[in-house]
Amino acid sequence: MRSRALAALVLGSALLAVPLTAPSPVDAVGPLPECRLADILTVPRDYDNWSITLVDWLLSVGEDYVPPDLVPVSDAGITGPGLIRAVAIADLAAMTEAAAAAGTPIAVNSPYRSYQEQVASFNGWVGVDGYDIASTYSQRPGHSEHQLGLTIDFMTKGGGSALQGDWATTPSGAWMAEHAWEFGWLMSYPKGAGGSYEWSDASCFHYEPWHYRYLGREIAAAVHESGLTIREYLWTHFTMVDPTTGLPIPTATPTPSPTPTPSPRVSPTASPSATPSHTPMSPSPAGGWLGLDPPVVAVVFVLIGLLILTPIALAARRGLIRR
Repeated sequence: MRSRALAALVLGSALLAVPLTAPSPVDAVGPLPECRLADILTVPRDYDNWSITLVDWLLSVGEDYVPPDLVPVSDAGITGPGLIRAVAIADLAAMTEAAAAAGTPIAVNSPYRSYQEQVASFNGWVGVDGYDIASTYSQRPGHSEHQLGLTIDFMTKGGGSALQGDWATTPSGAWMAEHAWEFGWLMSYPKGAGGSYEWSDASCFHYEPWHYRYLGREIAAAVHESGLTIREYLWTHFTMVDPTTGLPIPTATPTPSPTPTPSPRVSPTASPSATPSHTPMSPSPAGGWLGLDPPVVAVVFVLIGLLILTPIALAARRGLIRR
């Protein structure tokens, strides 16, 4: 009896030493919403969540979103003007070198654009084709992936404009379409159903074979393997906002890719941009036993066990409990 009591006491102590783990990250957050123009602040959108932040026709990062670690694209050894986030530089350099080694060199046409620059760009196209048509091939301010500082419109180094014809059929464009994902870059706006150049319900945008976004190698590989567009994949797995109410979904956000040393710049807040027209979603009820979280339940049971077993063990040691 003494040995059993002592063993129970040791087991109880060991249980206290085991670290309590947090709930698993959320997956399959929600269905893909229809393509519609709106101004809902995307969640997540803090700078450390760069790899899983989504902007599209619905979702925006707002006017104040300015990446804190912008550096010249030339730091990656690639030809072209402008800035890109430092988190993308190493893989941009590796991709540039690989493309050149394959005999299909690439260059930068247009990288980071600020909110104000996108205002000018979008309004210019509205002046050409009108608002409705322009919004199918030029994102409204706040909705552009270029504002994330993770997107580049590429071109062939030493070649003509990638905006003419189908750049994916050129040697450099074809190499990018096949290999860019290996370096963390993906084409954001592939062709639509039936090979349509004009529109895709999956991306809610016009076909742009030159437009690539950096997601990091891990996320890019997962999106590539899924066969989904960036929009489809991020909406399904990471986007934490109700597309109807515009309210953040009250549940855990998965861990994103790591980011370099934080900047003192304050990230945009996570409040929705528009007043919701529906009743806000209530937080999910607490799980576990009697409404307690699983880690709390585990600690309670361990303490109860110790309270019961410790007197027995002490009594056995003093010889009060006989075989």
